[in-house]
Amino acid sequence: MALAITSSTYAGEHAGVYIAAALKQAVSLEYMTIVENINYKRVMNKVAGANLVKNQSCDFTENSATLTLTESVLEVKPLQINIDVCKTTMLADWSGQQEGDFVAYATSYLAASIADATEASIWAGNGGTSGQFAGVSATGMSTSSASAAYTAANIIANLGTLVADIPTTVYMKDDLYIYMNKKTYRFYIQAISALSAFPFNNMGEYNANFNGVKIAVCSGIPNNKMYAGQKSNLFFGTSLSSDLTSIQVADMSNLDLSNNVRMVAKYTAGVVVGVPSDFTIQS
Repeated sequence: MALAITSSTYAGEHAGVYIAAALKQAVSLEYMTIVENINYKRVMNKVAGANLVKNQSCDFTENSATLTLTESVLEVKPLQINIDVCKTTMLADWSGQQEGDFVAYATSYLAASIADATEASIWAGNGGTSGQFAGVSATGMSTSSASAAYTAANIIANLGTLVADIPTTVYMKDDLYIYMNKKTYRFYIQAISALSAFPFNNMGEYNANFNGVKIAVCSGIPNNKMYAGQKSNLFFGTSLSSDLTSIQVADMSNLDLSNNVRMVAKYTAGVVVGVPSDFTIQS
């Protein structure tokens, strides 16, 4: 008997469950601060004070005290996926999994595409390109110069330069990370594995770090580029509960006699660094 699918529409919070699961497959989001329910723009504020504590006195004097408010605008871009998927392609896998809800299983086909596109856009996205949102901007960041294209022979020295260039106000913060891609991380593992005093192959699970700074491996970062900054200073925005988020699944057999399932996913995404000067880029 032919598989019959009841066309379904999920919107707002119901669609958000599926979109959230898809987005979480983008590894970079593990090392960012996620801000939900942004339909267009939100101002991200960071407050820093100086000379606030004084000796006690009877007077009110604030002349040397300062309170600085830094603002960055997190803007999300509406994105979508429109695809036709042949039921025959999905049916064998679905039967093997014995999923109770075929529609839920069908929407999982969208997850990998959403995650991959999100990972790529976070670090190298161009908001003017269809299917991408504007990625992390280096404007205003602290800079660090690499000696040359990364190799196993020079990655330790380049990491040392990067860490030395991290602003002192940020260094040793609990949520400070060095962000690199898989190729750069492979150079790093190759380099430290070659050190006779480093028992990498015999120490079990390794918590990746360099000179005490944790390493975040994010595949979307371009080659020969690294970042250093706080998770709390890197924001990813999306809307999971508004009308901008929806998933629709339609069985086309009753409309055009095809064996296709048409699926549409709509969501929003954007990224911004709160205080660029507290973030460091090396290239």
